[in-house]
Amino acid sequence: MKLKKENSKWYFILFPAVAMMLGWGLRGHIGGGPYGAMIPGAMVALCIGMLLELPAWTTSILVVFSVFGIGMGGEMTYGQTLGFLRNPETVWWGTAGTTLKGAVWGLLGGIILSMGFYFRKIPKETFVVAFLLMISAMLVGFKLINDPMILYFSDPEKPRAESWAALLFGAIALLVYLKLKVDKSDYKVISRFAIWGLIGGALGFGLGGFWMVLGSRLPDVVFTSWWKSMEFWFGFLFGGTLGYATWLSRKEPYLVSLKEQGFPVLKNLSVWKELAIISATGLLIFWLIPHTIEWFTEAAIENNMEGGSIKQEIARLLDSYAMSGLIFILVLLRYPKIGWQIGITLTFCYTAIDLFRDFYPGTNTFSPFTMHFFWVLLTTAVVAVLVSWFSRKPNSMSNLFLLLIWSCISISVIRMFVHMENFNVANLSLCQIICGRFIVDIFFVVSAIGLTLFIIKKQGNQ
Repeated sequence: MKLKKENSKWYFILFPAVAMMLGWGLRGHIGGGPYGAMIPGAMVALCIGMLLELPAWTTSILVVFSVFGIGMGGEMTYGQTLGFLRNPETVWWGTAGTTLKGAVWGLLGGIILSMGFYFRKIPKETFVVAFLLMISAMLVGFKLINDPMILYFSDPEKPRAESWAALLFGAIALLVYLKLKVDKSDYKVISRFAIWGLIGGALGFGLGGFWMVLGSRLPDVVFTSWWKSMEFWFGFLFGGTLGYATWLSRKEPYLVSLKEQGFPVLKNLSVWKELAIISATGLLIFWLIPHTIEWFTEAAIENNMEGGSIKQEIARLLDSYAMSGLIFILVLLRYPKIGWQIGITLTFCYTAIDLFRDFYPGTNTFSPFTMHFFWVLLTTAVVAVLVSWFSRKPNSMSNLFLLLIWSCISISVIRMFVHMENFNVANLSLCQIICGRFIVDIFFVVSAIGLTLFIIKKQGNQ
């Protein structure tokens, strides 16, 4: 009998690095904020599941925890922090800010992602209490550091509410609570992903910011996508370190045992019930809660809402992506078979919301009687049906990964037609067209093709 060859360390590193590089670039292009960060979160979890040869159901759980954990960092504002990098007098302060925020992003993302390994081992109540403690600790971080601007990395003359300390306090609360509640061997894996996530986030965002510095020194070159270069670098290093943590954890007894765990005996979930549950979850998160907050506060919601009054604090709590992530986990605990729909369909849904909002500017996005609502519902429904179909077929993990990649690439291609003036290239040279106007779109497609080949090769080796 021929023994299967183990994937090399570099395969463990490069596969998730390329996936997260693509996902991170797409995140800034077809969906911002924490919901946009679900894209790299889903992609890196799928890579980890394939590398560890986990069953499809186990990987679907990991994807949900990953979109929750990686999405959390999207709560942080950093546009003004990156703006410091363009000024020689503030470049190091900006670098300190991006490094710190990247570290917090990676720390919290690594913790929550790795908790997904233990979905069947950790009691349900522990997950709920852990995330409630995280949210409570976030409020403490807001009040002690972020709100009074004790350590502030945005422009004080045009202040924006920051949240990095809130996320840091939340991460610390999770680590302390899990230290008390899980086995020593399990905590070793969680802390390993936390540490390597921290390192990858810090290096990815801290060093990635120097693309912005370079761009500010080369204003007249054809290539100008320095912000996107930063995002690609951030995703590549972050994904690579999470891949390395996976390599270090590949022989942990419990993770090895997951390979042999069959699909748990669960109550049958029909296709129609599956679609109904994910529809209700999506409407709750993307429509009902935001609409309720705007009614409650009598103001449009925005990322990093400020606190202060009781009403504002409640609104900030409800608007926090931590609350959306908690809803993901609660739905998953009640309906474990819904994992793929949360991880793939809801990740896609926000990209559709973001896309059609640009196609129909000024529309009331909360009204169900608009073309915006119609197209979001239609495209998301198509993806949800495909997720349901592929999840019940052989090679489901690979096919769902490819569905996520190419559905997001499709959104990015359609987005090109939002601004038709981009196709006015009559007076541009070939270099200006390729290296300037469409370089990012070309990079997306090339990266997606490369990642597709990775997936097909991995599927063929299993």
